[in-house]
Amino acid sequence: MVELIVRPFSFFSRRLYTEFLPITKVRLGCFILTELYDAAVVGAGPAGSTVARVLAENGLRAVVYDRRSTVGLPVQCGELIPTPSEARDLFPNSQRMPQAVQVPLKFVTNRTRVIRLISPNGTPYEFSFHANIVNRSKFDQYLATLAEKAGAEIKLNSLVKKRTQNNELISQTNRIESRIKATIVVGADGTHSVVAKSLGPHFVHSEIDLSPSLQYVMTGADVDPSVVEMYFGGKIAPGGYAWVIPKGNGVVNVGFGMRRNIAREDTPLRTYLKRFVFKTLASSLMHAKIESRVGAIIPVGGPLKRTLLGNVLLVGDAAGHVMASNGGGIPTALCGGEIAGDAITNHLENDDLLSDYEKQWKLEFGKELDTALRVLRVADNVMPSDAITDICMKLAGVRFLEPLIRCRLPVPVDLASKTMVKILNQFI
Repeated sequence: MVELIVRPFSFFSRRLYTEFLPITKVRLGCFILTELYDAAVVGAGPAGSTVARVLAENGLRAVVYDRRSTVGLPVQCGELIPTPSEARDLFPNSQRMPQAVQVPLKFVTNRTRVIRLISPNGTPYEFSFHANIVNRSKFDQYLATLAEKAGAEIKLNSLVKKRTQNNELISQTNRIESRIKATIVVGADGTHSVVAKSLGPHFVHSEIDLSPSLQYVMTGADVDPSVVEMYFGGKIAPGGYAWVIPKGNGVVNVGFGMRRNIAREDTPLRTYLKRFVFKTLASSLMHAKIESRVGAIIPVGGPLKRTLLGNVLLVGDAAGHVMASNGGGIPTALCGGEIAGDAITNHLENDDLLSDYEKQWKLEFGKELDTALRVLRVADNVMPSDAITDICMKLAGVRFLEPLIRCRLPVPVDLASKTMVKILNQFI
């Protein structure tokens, strides 16, 4: 049997062909006609939908596969996005970042203006930080809709099982297996990316760099709607932190992320979260009701050394585009998706190097990702001991704690983590 790859003429890429090519694989006697896309994106999160939208807006034929039945669900996120002005401060080398995080008002459920850090002994440290708290599921659906309206195809309930070496994707939808071929494949399928695994072990996140997280969405909470709280301590979130993010109208997102290699006890995640909710936050959540529970795995090992191989590139969590020190990844997913879309377009239309993708994301937010990882490594020296964490937070004060949260590493903090902590460990 002979397989023919059919690439539509240029005017087909404007979606004039859809009435004539409704299926992925067409059999004609002894021939199999396999559809060829300019780009196939695996994952319809913020990064994947953004890539597809940019490609479709430039007249390229793009398809997006997502294993979920509904884009955006379940919500595996704290739903906090820095305001454009904060994004400009956080990522000074990126002109597109402030626009990328511009969330339409209808998806903003609350606005916060303060971050409050709480040390293991309960001492608070707070500073100004403006953020939009969003309805993440609706926002993700909006991004996917933008891609679809621009001309991209969105295939839900579609599990991509394999990527072959010649960029064929084998997927399964409602027990029906199909196969397409793409000039470019984009892995936007999260921490355990199928696309990344197809590139080899160097593109897979190390287990030690994965942070399990668990969160509740609760109603009836008595919290300050303008303040995001972050709690530290070995009993609360070893190697990480717990958060209270007010979504507005008494609704809160309460959760934590931790590091198993820092934890001294093999405690189930749900035990940590219940302890935090019903003991640490007992007074403010006395009348609150749990509406939903969800867990996630967050890559906190910094960006992969390579996010591109041949005609395959990785974006979002799959690429390690997460601020390792705080787990935030929406801004870099949105910005990285635009960079990837532009790079693919320029490669296919102007023969520009696809490697421009890596050069550009490193220019716009690579330094901040690297610094965030250094901040995490500093925290790794401190967090195993609550007593040392308390001392270090007191000595640092807001003056140095604020830049750490903003993923900047002051020289005095870096030096202290290498010297003073070692000294303290000898006496505590």
